Amino acid sequence: MNLSELFMKIAKEMKNDHFFGIPGSGVPLDLMDSGKNIDLHFINVAHESTAAIAAGTYGLIKESAGLCLGVKGVGAGNLAGGAANAYFERMPVVCVCETTPNYSYENEMVQHADHKGLMKSVTKSMLTLSKDNPNQLIRDAFNTSIDGMPGPVLIDFPSDMGLMEAEDTKYNQTEKTIKSPGRYDSEIIKTISLINNSKKPMILIGDGVRKDKAMTQVVNFAEKIGAGVLSTMKARGVFPENHERWVGVSTAYGEGNNSRPNILTSGSDLIILIGADQMMTHVPWPKGEINSVEIISSQESKTLSSDPKEICKGNIREIVQMLMDSKEKTGWKIDEINQIYKNTDSRFSRPDNAIFAVQDIIEISKEILPKDGLLFTETGAFIALLENTWKFDDPLKYFGTSGGRTMGLMIPSYIGGSLATNNEIPLIGIGADGSALMRLGEFETIKRSNLKWPIIIINDAALGTMKYRQGFRGYDDYGLDLEMVDFAGVAKSCGLNGETANNPEDFRKVLRTSFNSEVTTVIDARIDARIYQDNFGGTIGD
Repeated sequence: MNLSELFMKIAKEMKNDHFFGIPGSGVPLDLMDSGKNIDLHFINVAHESTAAIAAGTYGLIKESAGLCLGVKGVGAGNLAGGAANAYFERMPVVCVCETTPNYSYENEMVQHADHKGLMKSVTKSMLTLSKDNPNQLIRDAFNTSIDGMPGPVLIDFPSDMGLMEAEDTKYNQTEKTIKSPGRYDSEIIKTISLINNSKKPMILIGDGVRKDKAMTQVVNFAEKIGAGVLSTMKARGVFPENHERWVGVSTAYGEGNNSRPNILTSGSDLIILIGADQMMTHVPWPKGEINSVEIISSQESKTLSSDPKEICKGNIREIVQMLMDSKEKTGWKIDEINQIYKNTDSRFSRPDNAIFAVQDIIEISKEILPKDGLLFTETGAFIALLENTWKFDDPLKYFGTSGGRTMGLMIPSYIGGSLATNNEIPLIGIGADGSALMRLGEFETIKRSNLKWPIIIINDAALGTMKYRQGFRGYDDYGLDLEMVDFAGVAKSCGLNGETANNPEDFRKVLRTSFNSEVTTVIDARIDARIYQDNFGGTIGD
């Protein structure tokens, strides 16, 4: 077999049935043809950045690493933007860029660029294929993308190597398991002592809990020690969010002094971080000293606290099971947690004078999306409401933005998510007008890919978040208004269904109908913009 065939064989073994990109004249065409022959389908997107995000989402759902490709120079530069999104959102993806032949790296050639220089700060690893054991390198790339904290890996694929003979040699995988401490080791003993001496412990849940299959153990642990529980955005649903001890999400929005995360944190005397990724954690650390303990299983984990009292490294399920030796305590009373909700939820209530509000969109979407459905979203003025009012009881049901707070994330994620689930699991994409304008070309991709689930675009004819912050800083209202774009019309021009909703009744009707369609319906949801923008400050806190 040739190198392109070997590459796609490995990609197929890594659970990929689709890959994403924009082809060039050489290696991408070789990879496309090799994929076609083994039912690994190429999805030609409108922009390279979409390819990286779609592939990263695809990898998350498949619990493997997705695959995207680009061409030399400018194409790689476009791909770098998507790789940055994947890096900040902890998405596992292998990014393949065709590059100039190895012998010509020092020459100024057409489309030649330093891809590694472009992507150094937003990749976990950067590799160049060579004739020396390419099988090892390719498999290492996929595994590196998955291991520890997921993220993008770059492979430069020289243009003269696509049809080179290659052999599927034995793969030597590096063992990266961290040995867990024993029950009587010092870090476990000290952690148990800290828990026993605390009166109101708090637990911050990260996605490491899911990866180490420790969800049941963490629930039992929280109940035993009476902890209040926060989740990172990446860990939505890892701890059941209807549980009486769950308080909310630690996010960049809604973090004012009166937010649920801050009230919980400032009222606690011990913070236990379990499987929490530094980038995914918008920790509302209060002023003053609070004891903290970290439980991590990744080699790449960085300390979240400036001065943790203890760090326990190893399999999270095993460590939490050892910590069950802690004393049973009341900790946070349930009525105290309920009071936190009562004091803060008013910030997210529907404006009385609105005809059509963001709250309507969220509540109706929750009502209509089936229980096993998935939600794809991004940043925008609406996101604080959605993050704080939509609860999840299972992991990998919510695909939003955390580390990147990324505009333009939803549509590529929707594409990757729809294809990863074979278009069989119901889902909704919810985004905003400013973000959607970045991805209108992907409406054609959605139609060509035969996707069918609804996309909601919240349309307030402005960059709402920045518009609020502009006013908050005392600046003039300037430069952030948008045209009232006819997103339904744009969708129709690409062969999709397009509907406009101006009130809750119309929105409920078109959303319900859209789930019975074989073609994606784009719903242009035109909210009461002025009312929403005036009320937005209450959702983001101080």
